[in-house]
Amino acid sequence: MPARGNQWSRTSARIFRTIWRNPSISRIDLAHKLDLDKSTVTKQVAYLIENGLIMEQKEGEASARGGRKPICLAVNKEYGRFIGIELQLGFYEAVVVDLSGNILAALRGDTHVTSDNFVQVVLQIIEDTRKQHCKNSLLLGVGVGTAGLVDSKKGRIRYSVPLGIDKTLDFSKVIAGKLDVPCFIENDANCCAWGELAFNRVEELRDFLFALVEYRKDETSLLKYGGIGVGFGVVLAGKVHTGAHGYTGEFRSAFCNGPGNLQFSLSRDQLMLLRFDRSLLDRAVDELARNMAMIINTMDFQQVIIGGNIEALDVDLPAILRCRLEENWMYPSPKDVKIRYSSFGEKAVAFGAAGMVFERLLSEQRLPGLVSTNSSDKMKRIS
Repeated sequence: MPARGNQWSRTSARIFRTIWRNPSISRIDLAHKLDLDKSTVTKQVAYLIENGLIMEQKEGEASARGGRKPICLAVNKEYGRFIGIELQLGFYEAVVVDLSGNILAALRGDTHVTSDNFVQVVLQIIEDTRKQHCKNSLLLGVGVGTAGLVDSKKGRIRYSVPLGIDKTLDFSKVIAGKLDVPCFIENDANCCAWGELAFNRVEELRDFLFALVEYRKDETSLLKYGGIGVGFGVVLAGKVHTGAHGYTGEFRSAFCNGPGNLQFSLSRDQLMLLRFDRSLLDRAVDELARNMAMIINTMDFQQVIIGGNIEALDVDLPAILRCRLEENWMYPSPKDVKIRYSSFGEKAVAFGAAGMVFERLLSEQRLPGLVSTNSSDKMKRIS
């Protein structure tokens, strides 16, 4: 077997990612694309096939000079599964995602979560999801997305208005000894951004804003924060940007006066009436669009993706935002920004949480199969 090490794992990760993004690529094309020696690619591919991460698929087209047809490579989507969980006040959404980024199953249920039972609720959701949908599959990792100030690097929830968490919850430390797979936690809007990045083969997303806009009509949500919650996932140079303290994307309208836990200038009573008073709804959406326009023009994003359940309120946020973007732009040439709704709908957070795990394990070379086949060494690397 070839020598293993950090360089070996990094090269394996590069090759695996390239095969993932380019289904049916050949060894020769891999070598050219990554500027690697053919012998290196041959050894690495053999190693990834041996470990089950990729497989030979079919013969490609022969070159113009003739000769043998190249054998195409593809990711083995059956290799393992990721579980992504969105955990919010009153409900959870869990999805099972394969290695190709396909959602295989989804679960949704009611739950009562607090700072005291947060970890236990997560463990129960994982157990239920594994029993129902991962019984005969290798679970590669779990991602959790939730609202609030989340320090994803340290795995801590610092503060969450919706969940009533007002002191640091050291999630990763508490859950570490209770799970046999890696488990990461992230802010819900950041998870949405991860989902767009990690499982996207169609386009290369470099600089974009994901706006997670959710409206909850349960009594507790209405009383705590008016029922409407907004958070942003910021992606710069192809990476989720979390800022100096991990809190990039936290939103409070520039039109708010004084301290408080409401995100808009409307009063709590006014926010509670959004479903029944069209003028108040229009006012809230326009206020959001004004704030977003300033951020988008300032940061020069190439794209804006809107997720959550804002569409259920029957408002055309993209059109309103487009108008505010033009009003906020001081130059004669129009601003070229693509605005669209997320294709993942209300599963965007859970799906993104799975994508976040995939991306972290791959970038950190902790995805099983990228590291040494020595079992003890492997367990050290993925624990």
